[in-house]
Amino acid sequence: MQLQQQKAQNDAIHLQVKTQGEIELAKIKAALDAKMTLLETHLKAAIDVGKLQRSYPPGARKARDGHHYLPDSSRPGKYLLVVHHG
Repeated sequence: MQLQQQKAQNDAIHLQVKTQGEIELAKIKAALDAKMTLLETHLKAAIDVGKLQRSYPPGARKARDGHHYLPDSSRPGKYLLVVHHG
């Protein structure tokens, strides 16, 4: 009789510890899922902005033809066309 009571008590403690562990694991997973969603959203936004805005080297100027040019340091008064490869 006493052995059955001890077993029942141990089973109850085991179930309680297991349940608490599962609850904590679910909380951690939910927090990580939320962080991943946020990071994915930020990454997607950054990629979209990068597609819209091309970065040009310092000193590049947009000409009337819509292209960007840099002064050619080896040929004063001449310019180099900035070409993007995608």
